[in-house]
Amino acid sequence: MFILTKEKSIRLKNIIGVFDLDTSTVSGTTKNFLMSAEKSNKITGTNILPKSFVFTDDRIYLSLNMTGKIKNSVFQHVNAPVVDKQ
Repeated sequence: MFILTKEKSIRLKNIIGVFDLDTSTVSGTTKNFLMSAEKSNKITGTNILPKSFVFTDDRIYLSLNMTGKIKNSVFQHVNAPVVDKQ
């Protein structure tokens, strides 16, 4: 699991990508994709200006965190030592 917010966690295997909203929305294709997802109620997020979005196999999650912070968090989670609970 990857914790996106205090209220939402996402399975790592469901994450397709993490994107910066400032750089990725320069492309008209990405803007159209996000507008289409919004019309289809496939976007979950914040009312405050988001900095990034996490694209999963079924939804798009807007985030206040920068992409680097999200990627580092995922990387740390994936490489966390395994604790043997005996």
